[in-house]
Amino acid sequence: MADTHPKRSRAGACVNCRIRKRRCSPVGDGRGCKLCRSLSIPCGLNDPYVVSSPSNCPRETTFQTTREILHDLVRLYFRFIHNVIHTMIHEARFMQQFHEGTASMMHVYAMCALAARFSDNPVFHGIARGSRGKFYISEAVNLAQQSIITPSLESIQGLILIGYFYGGEGDPKAKHVYVGIARLHAETLSLWAVPRDCSPLYQEEYRRTLLSVNIGSAWSAIDISIEPVSLNHGPQVKVLEFDDMAFQSLDPELVQGTSLSPPSTYNMWACMAKTLDIFNKTSLLLQRMSQGMVSFDTYCQEAAVLEGRLDQWEENLPSSLTYTTENIMYSVKQRLGRTFLAMHIGYHHFRQMLFFPFLDAHRDKYTTNLAERSAQCKRSANIVSEILRHSTGIENCDLNCFIYGHIAVISSCVHLHTLLFGDNPESLCIARQWLLLNFKYLMDIKSYWPVVDHSVARLREFQNCCRDSISDPFALDNWMARFLTEHSSYLSERRTATFQSSGLGPECSTARSVCAEPHVSHPANHVETGSEVNDLSDLLYDQQVTSEGLVNHAIDWLLE
Repeated sequence: MADTHPKRSRAGACVNCRIRKRRCSPVGDGRGCKLCRSLSIPCGLNDPYVVSSPSNCPRETTFQTTREILHDLVRLYFRFIHNVIHTMIHEARFMQQFHEGTASMMHVYAMCALAARFSDNPVFHGIARGSRGKFYISEAVNLAQQSIITPSLESIQGLILIGYFYGGEGDPKAKHVYVGIARLHAETLSLWAVPRDCSPLYQEEYRRTLLSVNIGSAWSAIDISIEPVSLNHGPQVKVLEFDDMAFQSLDPELVQGTSLSPPSTYNMWACMAKTLDIFNKTSLLLQRMSQGMVSFDTYCQEAAVLEGRLDQWEENLPSSLTYTTENIMYSVKQRLGRTFLAMHIGYHHFRQMLFFPFLDAHRDKYTTNLAERSAQCKRSANIVSEILRHSTGIENCDLNCFIYGHIAVISSCVHLHTLLFGDNPESLCIARQWLLLNFKYLMDIKSYWPVVDHSVARLREFQNCCRDSISDPFALDNWMARFLTEHSSYLSERRTATFQSSGLGPECSTARSVCAEPHVSHPANHVETGSEVNDLSDLLYDQQVTSEGLVNHAIDWLLE
């Protein structure tokens, strides 16, 4: 059976003509175009990876778009981005197409836009990591516009990649638009109807792209406070045919064969697919309660159902995928360490979201198990921090995507609750350790993603609420619900009741940072004025620094 995977048709214009916004006219002998021939420069019609800078573009553009640079950036994409937030593309087949010159240039440029921030190549020196993708995304968007009314598997995948770039920029509307167009393309193609007249590898890319569209649609819809739309149309579709190890080891030349590899339990993306509906329902439930659409009693009842589903998900995991050190190290050997950690950090993020409202001390009169569910929130926040520690301490386990910056911020807020309200010395010590570890992680990745830098700034806003509010800062108002669920939105200032200079005194506050003991007036009481905190471990082991002092200094260090 011949592989019917469509070969990439060349773009209507070479890269040089697209940059100059000139019509690209091939010369008669088929070697390049008239413009490139007249300028005596290499033409992209012969080599799709060749580009020369026009006079109105920075000279660096030439160096940033050579075949070698594009190849290195695509490799970085597969190193840091691929198989962590989506699963669409078979790496070996794509790299084969890249070397043959038949890879989708929309994919190449979108991958480079996402990956350039991770490059240490000297050509990027002097360009902020978070700004390096702008040229590449412009090229990717230009190519996407050419295929806007010609849906294909290629267009769907490219649009998803572009959408994630804008998510990292902190532009949820642009992200939602591109992911939304990808969903429309998928609907037009009936992506759930996997073609049977092509190779098993191509069929599996169909299935994984469908899953990635559903994941991207859910996160982008929640980011702009609307209900996600799923692509579960038609007959029941088997989520994935191959497990993760089998898929990545498929031979790119595989064009025949109806028999698949023996069934395996090592299928993390299939497991993650089962949590997507739980995430959607948790996010919408938080939003509905914050807007007064459901009571706290109703929230407790629906949260119990979602809790049961999460518990069942964890119980149903095969032994090879449970969260243990041995399984982490085995996944690393299979080149799937990041995917393994991504699966488990997502699960515990959903739990810390679901139980976050139970941190509100005022809710104790409504439920008898408030402390138990609050403890569950803190347990999941601790495991989130532990997974982040593994991601930075184990080779090839990096979780450097912007989504995990958001998850780290939510985990940090739970640790803040322990520091502000807790009185157990052991719990306070653990919270200090995890909070500072989260901050170190955030410091590392915020230079890569503009949206993470903004997410970190939310921590200051939240801390100010803890210090100044006369109501419980952990109460689920609309701001807090958006804070929990929207990972790439810019939030306005939180409006809460605050102390007036001649009004209510600190005795009315529930927060430890405000009702602090008399000797806790300002962090300067415990750290010499003018001294710099260059190492967060100084704060961790300095027992003279109170919880409030630690939080103030750590957030200052993180922001400045």
